[in-house]
Amino acid sequence: MPVESPEERTVEVLALPAFVDEELLFLYFENKRRSGGGPLVSVEKNGDLAILLFEEAEAAARVLSKGHHVLHNVELSVRKPASKDRCRLLLRGINPNTSTEMIELYVENMMGLNMPDYTLYPSPGRDVILIQLSQPLSKDFQNLSARISKRKLDGAEVTLEEAEPTDSVLVENLQPSTSPDLLTLYFESERGGNQKVKDVTMLSAGAAKVSFVNYESVGPTLDHPHKLDDADLVVRPYFDFLLPTESLMSRDSGTGSQDMTEGNSEDIQMQTSPPMAVHADGQSSSHVASKPLAAPEAVEEEAAAEEVMEEEETPSSHIPFTDPVKLALFQLCAFRRDTENAHPNLTIQIQDNGVHIAGTDRQKVEQIRHAILDCFVKMAQTRFTLEPEEAQLLAREDVKQHLLQTVTRTGSPAIYTVSDCNVVLTSLCQNSADQACSFLKSQLCHLSIPVDVEYECMLYCREWSEFLQALGFSTVKVSEQAGNIDVFTLKGMESEKQMAIMAFLTTPIERETDISMEPGMLKYIQIHCHQLLADMDQVSIFPLEADVCGLKLQGHATACQMAEEVLQGVVSSICTRTITVNVPGVTRFLNEKECKSILKEMETKFTVYINPKHVPWEHLPHQDIFQTAWNMMSHSNFQRSSLDDSPQDLKSDSMQTDHNGTAGKGLLEEAKRIVSAADDRIEKGATNSDRPDDMADVDLYTAEGPTSLTDQDSSVMVVDESQLSAEGNTTSGSLPLNDGALGLSSALEEEAQMSLAIQYSMESSHWSQEEEEEQLQQALELSKTMIQYKASSSSDKSPKVVKGADVSLQDAIKAANTIQLLVYAGYNCDLIRVDIAFGKKVSQRQAEEKLEHRCVKNMSEYHRKCLEMIKRKHAVEIQIQGTIIAVSGFKDYVTGGVCDLKLLLEKMSSAISDREILRTVQWVYHDPASSDTTPYSPEATVFIENALRMRLKTVDILLDNQPHIIDFEKMQEFNIASGKAVKVSRKLPELGDLDADVPEEEYSLLSHLPEVTKVDEESDEFQNVVKNFYETIQEYHSKIRIIKVEKLMNRLLYNQYKLKKASVLQRATYPQIERTLYHGTSETSVKEICIHGFNRSFCGKNATVFGQGVYFAVNSALSVQEQYSPPNADGYKYIFVSKVLTGDYTKGCHSMKTAPLKETDDIPLRYDSVTDDITKPQMFVIFNDTQAFPEYLITCQRIHR
Repeated sequence: MPVESPEERTVEVLALPAFVDEELLFLYFENKRRSGGGPLVSVEKNGDLAILLFEEAEAAARVLSKGHHVLHNVELSVRKPASKDRCRLLLRGINPNTSTEMIELYVENMMGLNMPDYTLYPSPGRDVILIQLSQPLSKDFQNLSARISKRKLDGAEVTLEEAEPTDSVLVENLQPSTSPDLLTLYFESERGGNQKVKDVTMLSAGAAKVSFVNYESVGPTLDHPHKLDDADLVVRPYFDFLLPTESLMSRDSGTGSQDMTEGNSEDIQMQTSPPMAVHADGQSSSHVASKPLAAPEAVEEEAAAEEVMEEEETPSSHIPFTDPVKLALFQLCAFRRDTENAHPNLTIQIQDNGVHIAGTDRQKVEQIRHAILDCFVKMAQTRFTLEPEEAQLLAREDVKQHLLQTVTRTGSPAIYTVSDCNVVLTSLCQNSADQACSFLKSQLCHLSIPVDVEYECMLYCREWSEFLQALGFSTVKVSEQAGNIDVFTLKGMESEKQMAIMAFLTTPIERETDISMEPGMLKYIQIHCHQLLADMDQVSIFPLEADVCGLKLQGHATACQMAEEVLQGVVSSICTRTITVNVPGVTRFLNEKECKSILKEMETKFTVYINPKHVPWEHLPHQDIFQTAWNMMSHSNFQRSSLDDSPQDLKSDSMQTDHNGTAGKGLLEEAKRIVSAADDRIEKGATNSDRPDDMADVDLYTAEGPTSLTDQDSSVMVVDESQLSAEGNTTSGSLPLNDGALGLSSALEEEAQMSLAIQYSMESSHWSQEEEEEQLQQALELSKTMIQYKASSSSDKSPKVVKGADVSLQDAIKAANTIQLLVYAGYNCDLIRVDIAFGKKVSQRQAEEKLEHRCVKNMSEYHRKCLEMIKRKHAVEIQIQGTIIAVSGFKDYVTGGVCDLKLLLEKMSSAISDREILRTVQWVYHDPASSDTTPYSPEATVFIENALRMRLKTVDILLDNQPHIIDFEKMQEFNIASGKAVKVSRKLPELGDLDADVPEEEYSLLSHLPEVTKVDEESDEFQNVVKNFYETIQEYHSKIRIIKVEKLMNRLLYNQYKLKKASVLQRATYPQIERTLYHGTSETSVKEICIHGFNRSFCGKNATVFGQGVYFAVNSALSVQEQYSPPNADGYKYIFVSKVLTGDYTKGCHSMKTAPLKETDDIPLRYDSVTDDITKPQMFVIFNDTQAFPEYLITCQRIHR
């Protein structure tokens, strides 16, 4: 068991009240229930701090983790003790007279450091040095300490120690008004480092000690720059030995220098630039105001406080002073130098925000101290105001240095600071301040330089600003009067500055500028702004090279800048829009010459550049859709046995394509190879080349499809294109697993909807429409996840696949139906025009053909795969409604798709039904331990039976994601993974009822209050509604203005509409049962429709030509007419955008009060709606109020010109 160190068993308790003694701490922290602690070894209390040493480190950890401790209604703070600080070392025993340079050389030589690696902080007596390292000490401390103790420094024996950790920092350069509360808020804020503060002690008006709760807070605080009240704070680690004795006494007593500073705070001037010294020899001005910097009484108070704080033993004194201007001026004056020369044993230093005096004679120290105080009392300041340019000139660093050098030989130094237009000058006495003021004013000079018109353009280019920054001892302003430059400089420099400015203006300057932009914007400029580029003949324009797209400009600086500004304006004015086109086969159409010609025509007509973004469409590698579909089916995974004892029936979702198929194929082949080498019990079946003609006679994958319309609509399988490879053992029945293929059966979405329906019946009253759609998608994704193949294999075992195998079949189909056009234009209206124009061009080339066949309802999974392959091969859309198959897309593509579809229908009509196989045959496997048999799943039964009918000796099959071999000669099932074999049998079961009831979805009608929300005009939803509205408004396009679009959601009407839609879906034969139509109405009817929906009882109000029901228009042009949407008093018209279930329809007549009956021999059924023209409907009439749902309300107004 490892020995626990004392540090791990130690806890510090902070802020202890005086009444809490060591015995009480023992009782509390040994109580595990209250404090979490345990047995203690010792408790040491020192003031308000206590050190607890536990017997076990675990008890200390529990105390620290509990955090909140209350003892006698007092909250205690606990923390871990800090370890030795490896970044701070102490050098003791230094000779106070040793120079700083010698100490630095000693530290660098002995410790192997460089200047940036450390910082030295001397104590006031200079006998102790704190070495602050930028990185923790990497060398062994004991060896380093022994080495230093053997080497003297300036005759003194020094020692190296590790500094005790500190939880405090010293903050300097504070504003006089800074309070402890303000410092606490600052350091606990994110700007100050976000560290928890324990205490703040003000040491003086400009310095404070800030203590933190945790030792770890000091490091991040020191690494962080700090600024408070526009002052840059100086923050360094706090150690008592680094502070003068007076500061420590002032901190403890709360008086002394702090009171003195507060008394003088009104006389301390705020600085906006560093103080500089000036010696004045001019005459005083009668126009400047003067006053003393500090009252004599305040300085005397400082002296009295200093006497109290002075130590008896040390012949030294410290005069605290926080005014940086006074201290800087005192350092410049000759008083300090003369005094030290006269008294060699006396030192005067500016440190710790004050003046420190040290010597051997106490009386002499006192004399010098009073003389320094008298010097501070006599200091005075003068203020005067200048023009902004003159004040800016005086604030320049080079000007300040020059003025200092000019008057450096005078005996009366001065310091000035500049804030805006105000100058504050400080000197040793009032007379000196007045003289320095006059001198400063006499040094300022102003001249005006005329500029020729041909050079005026240079004053506004970038090079002019760079030149002015480099031009010293001056400030320059372009005059408001054209053709002049005002120059402010020092006396005697006028001609030099004038010559430099004129030389710049008359010297030609070449510039090279890069303008980066999107590639599409560059293409737009090259196509439609070529004349603009040609007019810029004064510059050379090149395309940028490498990875950056844009233009490079070369030429004269002025011409380059003008060209750059123009081109930047063009780039910023270019509008972009991504137009998404979702039409079957549009990606294939994009590759046609006709489409390229259309895009070129629109680019010229609308002055735009069109950049298509799409997945390139490629022809199907294998044109035989039937062979390819068979290969895909042979890659499926089968459920071995049924989950229950229900009669055999096809469940299409139990047969799935393996999710990791390509690697799985390698696994299957490797397993077969190993088993074959170990045991020759398994014989392989014939290959494709042995039995090439078997497939021609037998259609193996035929099944009676789902009877509900939901099954027919959701019959999509996601299959990888690599399944199209012809390398599989098709005739032998081997099942190679294909990479990336996920088997999603036709019943998968129905299963997701069924799961949602159960939840919907309980929760739908609380759902919005968006939440319903989200729940459906979640259920669908859950169903997909449940059937995914979980095995994973390395990619290096995957077999060779055909080109495009990395794109799934569904992805290829979707890619063929979607493109994006990234359009660049100069105006937004051109973007909309391109969107509408391209949409019309595409819609004009659309066609739809329908084929009806009785066997469509009995479509098997294999036939559905064939349909998917037709969609992939021809880039068309195929929809099934009852016994009708509709093929839609581009005219030429539809023709080819219909040809393949007819071949498929012929095969379907002569195919053997999978349902028939299940009624007559049952395959079972035997339990080796008993005579019990278990039937295979329906899908596996169909597959095995078809393989037997093909007269195969063996067939490879994937059961429950494990590779098996069925041997028909031995009638055995062999598990390749486990090496076990079981007996199989073929039976002829009795027929039974194979149909099962499907629960209908329940709808909640509790939430019926309508919700109306205004659609944001910037949203895509608003743009789509408006776009569709104007596309069918025809001759009223420029006569109607949309005021607003509101979205409606009446839960009661919506649920009724959904129930009706489910009913229409079950018996409708037309492919499109739902349409978005328009209904114009008056203002008085709007509220009635929003709450109660459309009411056929009001028919006849506008028209009953085609029946006495509710009328809806295909085109908005009909609804905006005055007779259908009469304007109100403000001229507003109201148009509803509605979802309408048109279902199966026929032509209507005036006398119809309900839709007519269909001409069928079966159950009498009525049409769902009637129309004006069956071939090209312009309006629809419904006779059931729940067949329409108001989705949007458009408020518009007629434009009268």
